[in-house]
Amino acid sequence: MRTSIIENDIRSEILPEFKEKLKELEGKNILIAGANGFILSYIVDTFDTYNETSNRPINLYLVNRNKITESSRLSHLINKPNVEFITKDISKKFDLPGNIDIIMHGASRSSPSYFLANPLDTIDTNVVGTRTFLDYAKANSIDQFFLYSSGDIYGNPDSANIPTKEDYTGSIDCLDKISCYVEAKRFSETLAGTYHKQFNLPVKISRILLAYGPGMTNDGKVVTDFFRKSLLEKKIYIKDRGDSRRSFCYISDVTKATLRIFFDGKFGEAYHIGNDLENVTIKELAETITKVVNNGTIVETNPNLNKKEQANNRMLDISKLRSLGFEPKISLEQGLYKMKRHYEEIVL
Repeated sequence: MRTSIIENDIRSEILPEFKEKLKELEGKNILIAGANGFILSYIVDTFDTYNETSNRPINLYLVNRNKITESSRLSHLINKPNVEFITKDISKKFDLPGNIDIIMHGASRSSPSYFLANPLDTIDTNVVGTRTFLDYAKANSIDQFFLYSSGDIYGNPDSANIPTKEDYTGSIDCLDKISCYVEAKRFSETLAGTYHKQFNLPVKISRILLAYGPGMTNDGKVVTDFFRKSLLEKKIYIKDRGDSRRSFCYISDVTKATLRIFFDGKFGEAYHIGNDLENVTIKELAETITKVVNNGTIVETNPNLNKKEQANNRMLDISKLRSLGFEPKISLEQGLYKMKRHYEEIVL
């Protein structure tokens, strides 16, 4: 479902900045893996909306694990010209159409509630899936392979590495339960980088941190979890002191950053996508959500947590992305208001 909030993001925030650049994609065949997901669906809608006024539309091949139905995020594209849905489990070897010009690969379980329940599938999707796409790209001399990675690949950076730069090597325990996702993402980047170095494959990589906005599912991530608790329970309970910090990035900014890297980034390099203009505590996030929902929700923390447990921080250095002309625009409060209106539109 594409609500009026998503529609406005596409038409008012994203397309005006990239309408001229998108002309370069006219007539191209673009395969997007994980197309029905929260982040990739915005890219799909951007291309589809551009097609409305193009004489040579972009042809979209949209790969998803599950069949698209009337309740799917991209249900509005069913039976639409220049759109072909492909149902594939990319954790296993698979075949692809023989005429693809560009691959954008972001298929992966990204929520802890999902990847912890399916750790091996999470690994295979990021490793087997990425390798299959790269082998196709090599055999067919495509224009670009764009890999969606994650800011989670750094693990838990120390304070000296906040904000975190692209050359930080990370602080990871490879035996930690979440490493099925983190290490799989890291290795997918290694695969892409190796194909670039060995075969000169035109690869670009984005590392996204804490994207949020309309279209997120209730998958246990902190923004949707707090929204659900505020709307349904009128109480947000934070299991610790709530003093860890996070920098969230609204989905239209994520999409614009993606396109900036896609069109202007250098092959063989990775770029951060995030918003470094705000760095809020988890408690401040909860309080902002209660302000947006405005239903009397109370926020409770656990101040008695062991004081030896240190608060952590997640914020990416986006200087490299800024050099391409990107600047985050949507504040956390603005983005949360957009989410609220999106939810209201779905329910009503």
